[in-house]
Parts: sequence; structure tokens; C-alpha cells
Amino acid sequence: MSWRIGETTYAADQLRAESAGAPGRYRVTIVGPEGPRVIEVAARREADGTLVLERDGRVTRALVSRAGDTRWVTVKNRGGETLKAVKVEARRGSASEAHAGGLEAPMPSKVTRVLVAVGDLVTKGQTLITLEAMKMEHALKSPRAGRVREVHAVAGELVQPGKALVVVEDEA
Repeated sequence: MSWRIGETTYAADQLRAESAGAPGRYRVTIVGPEGPRVIEVAARREADGTLVLERDGRVTRALVSRAGDTRWVTVKNRGGETLKAVKVEARRGSASEAHAGGLEAPMPSKVTRVLVAVGDLVTKGQTLITLEAMKMEHALKSPRAGRVREVHAVAGELVQPGKALVVVEDEA
């Protein structure tokens, strides 16, 4: 799959290296502007949802949330810096595609408006919820046309990254 971070697009393939007692280890090939490179990384998720990555003795702790094809990565040990990654190419049948109907809070936010209810028909790109974070308004838009299956947000509620707010399913 390929991801755009800022103005740069990166392609990545991963191979799980769980043989020989190495659970949670991955070999990842990344192709960016500097050419291809292969990295090995150990990954685990803590009980609070924090993703912990270890590479070459360095540990990175981050929260990852999604809204359709967008991932928000808040790096805890970089002063809470948040990066936005947008999927520009996806493989058919991938796990991330199966979950793409769910929208999550991209960062600590306050829900300002809930514009849909369970059962509503929505169009791709329709704004479903608005959030306020870092003194800016963020609109969570439907990644597809479909029907709202779940709503887990109330106006005025404070939400943390990764909290599922709305689930949209394909209209059967």
C-alpha cells in the first residue's frame, strides 16, 4: 500500500517475521524519495491502545486513529507531534479496507456536532461529525456511501484518539 505524509508518498510492504521465536517482529520495505530501504521493527500494542515500535534499540510510542483512508499518528515521545497519513493505494481485501467504514477521533478532541443518526443513508464524503481540536474544527467524512450502523458520540463529549465515533456500512 502507499501513504502520503505531507507532500511525500511512500510505498510499504511488510513481512511478518514470527519464525524462530520472534513474535511481533516485522520486516518492512519502504520506497520513498530516497529509494527503497528495508527496516526491521518489533511492534506491540499496550492496554491503553498505545502502539510501541522498537527499531535499532530506539523506542517510539504512538497513538494511531483512523477516519476512512486517513490515519492520524500522535507520537508521544516527540512532544505529542501528530502526523497525517492518507492512503493513496490499497490492496483488495486487506484488513484496513474491511474496517474503513469506521471513523475514529484522530486526536484528543471535543465533539461539536453529530450530524447523523443510526439508520441514516449517507454519501461518500458527507460530513458525519465535527470535532474541535487544537483550536481548529475537523470534519469526519464518510469514506463511502452507505447506512450509518453505529453512532458513539454526543455533542460536547471529550474523546480520545482511536475512539470509534461512527460506523458506516455498505448499503446491501
